[in-house]
Amino acid sequence: MVFEMLFVRQAYSQVLAHELKKIVRMLRAFPVERFDDRTLGCADSARELAVDFVHHVRRIDEIAHGRAASPLRPGLRNRGEILLDLETAYLGAHAALITLPALRWGDVVAAPAELWPCRQARRGELLWMALRELIRHDRHFAMHMRGIVHGGGGTRREVAPVRVMDEIAIGA
Repeated sequence: MVFEMLFVRQAYSQVLAHELKKIVRMLRAFPVERFDDRTLGCADSARELAVDFVHHVRRIDEIAHGRAASPLRPGLRNRGEILLDLETAYLGAHAALITLPALRWGDVVAAPAELWPCRQARRGELLWMALRELIRHDRHFAMHMRGIVHGGGGTRREVAPVRVMDEIAIGA
């Protein structure tokens, strides 16, 4: 039985592309001079959150390919390098998704450690879970962005977190 249909793959690719466009717009709009500030009582700076976007997209590539991605270069990264890494990770994930045979969408594979509720699951389910984590991370970065735009200095309690869609279809 095939657990992937063409429209599911197209929907996934469209949502992933839409999220990446939003992320790139936010990263470009974020003031460079505040990139290392820790605002809203959060332990992460905007730079660290931006690097995490690359990790999330590389995780999607890893799930689609079925192999671990090469590690990122260590060191302090500027916004241009982060955007380049993000684009490279997206191109790899996109290529893996469009070349992924329909039968492999339903393969049971080991889950990455970051997707903790399960040790293994179908590839399609893991891809949707990884995309949901990317969206959650996007919302976290957006709270930093709103804190900067609205003067910053607020606390995390003052910014109401946006509820992420938990109803995203897992698998097909």
